[in-house]
Amino acid sequence: PYAGARAGQGVYPISYANSLVPVQFELPRINPYYIGKSYCCFYAAHSPPDRFIDALIKVDAESKKECAIWELPFTSPSEPVFVPKPHANGDHNSIEDDGVVLSVVLDQKRKQSFLLVLDRSTFTELGRAYVPIHIPLSFHGNFY
Repeated sequence: PYAGARAGQGVYPISYANSLVPVQFELPRINPYYIGKSYCCFYAAHSPPDRFIDALIKVDAESKKECAIWELPFTSPSEPVFVPKPHANGDHNSIEDDGVVLSVVLDQKRKQSFLLVLDRSTFTELGRAYVPIHIPLSFHGNFY
């Protein structure tokens, strides 16, 4: 597609969009041991066109289908972070999604934030830890 493209001559490459899944999402993450390798799933923040991020999703990258979702009314989750179990080192004997998914979530009713811990397969809530403040929404980490 770049054949003939020359800066300043009015000839530019054409870009095509390719949708991974039929839902809108932001901030996708994978198991850090699989960066640069083939992977089967990713985690992302669900981002509908009519409102702010309202849920977390797990997507099967091969079938291109949403396979798990976590949502709770009046909450806004941040970027999901996959944390592998200590023994899951990305070698051929480990399971790609052997770990947990973490996210800082703003509880709009309580005006507080909490750290959410999700089961990596079902997105069942394993726990949450409230903090006594409202952590502003952001992505790629909060440092206080």
